[in-house]
Amino acid sequence: MFKIARLAVAATALTAIALSGAGTASAADSWIVTYCRGMSPNVVDVPYSGQIIGSQYNSPGVPTFTIHAGGSVWGGYGTEVTLNWTNLATGASGSETQRGSVGFVIGNGSTMYFRPPTGGGPVRTDFTVRNSGLLPQEVNCSGVSEIA
Repeated sequence: MFKIARLAVAATALTAIALSGAGTASAADSWIVTYCRGMSPNVVDVPYSGQIIGSQYNSPGVPTFTIHAGGSVWGGYGTEVTLNWTNLATGASGSETQRGSVGFVIGNGSTMYFRPPTGGGPVRTDFTVRNSGLLPQEVNCSGVSEIA
C-alpha cells in the first residue's frame, strides 16, 4: 500500500513538472505549436505534414514561428503559407504570407520563418497552407502560445 501511494505521489509530481512549462515562452524556449496535415497535391504521394515550432530567445513579445514542411516522392511542389495572429490579451493582430517549395522526401523540404511583433500574452496563430500540384490542396491549422 505504501509503495502504491509513493508511486502516485511521484507520478503527480512528474506530471506537474511536465505541465508547468507547456506552451509558455521564456528567454530561451521552443515548443511545438501545432502540426498541419492534409492530402498531398500530387495525390499519389506521402501526405502533406508540416510541423510548426514556436521559439523565443531573448526577444520579448517577438516570437519566431518556424514551419518545417514535409516532402514529396515526386520531386516537390509549390507551397504558400499565410500566418494570421491575434494577441488574445491586447487584441493586436497581423498577417504575413511566404512562398516556398516542398522538396523530395530525401533531402530538404521548405522551411519558413515568421517573426511577428505579437507582444506578450496568449497569442492565437492560424496558418493556411496552400500547396500547388496536380490537385491543389489547402490545409488549415492553429494553436495558442503564451508569449513572454
